[in-house]
Amino acid sequence: MGASASASASDLKALLQVSGEDGALVDALDRRAAAARRAPQAAAAAAAAAEPSPSFFEGFALQGIRVDSIHPGRILCSFTVPTRLTAGGGHLAPGAVVALVDEIGSAAAVADGHHLKVSVDMSVSFVDLAAAAPGDTLRISARALGHRGAYSGTHVLVANAATGKVVAEGRHSLFGKMKIRSNI
Repeated sequence: MGASASASASDLKALLQVSGEDGALVDALDRRAAAARRAPQAAAAAAAAAEPSPSFFEGFALQGIRVDSIHPGRILCSFTVPTRLTAGGGHLAPGAVVALVDEIGSAAAVADGHHLKVSVDMSVSFVDLAAAAPGDTLRISARALGHRGAYSGTHVLVANAATGKVVAEGRHSLFGKMKIRSNI
């Protein structure tokens, strides 16, 4: 049993080993982290100069969004589809679309003068993901549908700016009255 346990432990260790190629793929996700391992001082300077992101995912998925106009309850953005957010079919990944609906829908509610809220429900219809290939510019419009107490609803439309084809449409429900508290 000792030899069997030893063999299974080494098999498990081999199974959990990350290949150099897989490690390189993970490192490529966040260039700042890879730069920090190679040159800590240069990475610290680059990180200080970079715009802060609330989370790795938001920085990764939402980098490159441009706000074209903002009015009470409405926001219009543009976004060029990066290859890092594409699915196997060579089009924008569904998860990236959901991130856009979440963030830009939330921005529409805040643009209407309401407090920051948390998402409680989203529904997204993926109309034509093939209309969002790498390099395509998307036009993302969001509007607040209304507010009742602490509840808000928004509508988000994602379309190819050149062709006008709708990529996706989403409805986003938010709840709460989140205020920032300070102990100062």
